[in-house]
Amino acid sequence: MSEKTMTILVAVDPSKASKGAFQQALRMTQFLKAELVAISVTPRYEGNMNRWQISNADAQFNQPFEQCLAEAKHIAGEQGVKVRTIHSIGDPVEEIVQTAETENAGLILMGYPKRSRIERVILGRTTTKVIGYSPCDVLMIPEGAEIGFSRILVGIDGSRYSMEAGQRALELALAFGGEVHALTVLDIPMERSFLYGVLESARRDSFPPLETLIGQGERLGVKVSKEILHGSPSETLVKYSEQHSIDLIVLGTYGRTAMAKILLGSVVERVAMISSRPTLVVKRLGKNGVRDVI
Repeated sequence: MSEKTMTILVAVDPSKASKGAFQQALRMTQFLKAELVAISVTPRYEGNMNRWQISNADAQFNQPFEQCLAEAKHIAGEQGVKVRTIHSIGDPVEEIVQTAETENAGLILMGYPKRSRIERVILGRTTTKVIGYSPCDVLMIPEGAEIGFSRILVGIDGSRYSMEAGQRALELALAFGGEVHALTVLDIPMERSFLYGVLESARRDSFPPLETLIGQGERLGVKVSKEILHGSPSETLVKYSEQHSIDLIVLGTYGRTAMAKILLGSVVERVAMISSRPTLVVKRLGKNGVRDVI
């Protein structure tokens, strides 16, 4: 556990999914003895309200977002948790990321609703962009889901980013007494998989990163199981999580310099799109190799 008090930033809005995410933020805050900051952002209206003859347009726009912050503060108070609330106006992505920087947040927590796949693609762009620009890890919670750490699934592809996600998975398993499932998915086109030695070579190259993670788990006293499967990474990860009753999916991603556009259409976005499990996106370590430890 880190000696420094961790700050959790939770984004709230009038949606049901957001209310559920806030409840999960309260649970994490209590367990980790963290500081909780809730932000609600009123999107800036760029049109001309004079044509609609609405005299108090700003107040009407702000009211539902200010109200959900008041409700969040009331709920937190009932559970004995202190929460500092921030209301801002502007682009939700910019405001959330800027607040995370200002507050030196160690985690951004966001909920998203149960919708059709197409709706989630369109409405999930805010979450995707927050992940891309965020200075810290981002935890995405589907509507109705609860955070658990008994069984943690981490996607390992041998890259530095996935290995950092593996480190985070081990930290969480150690802190919460859970176990880690390390999964490598070989996404090899069918025509190539039939070539002599191609699939076997890919499997052989996948063993060292998995064995490294297992060794780290043994030193920490954390149980780590490994699996190598063949197929679509996002669909295979989600299917595995359902078959093994996974509580949390952990994935690595590029640093902020890669920008949010790299995430569009990525494994991270597709997993969040189709998974009913909370997904933790681990950001690349800073230049000094330091990231808040949970």
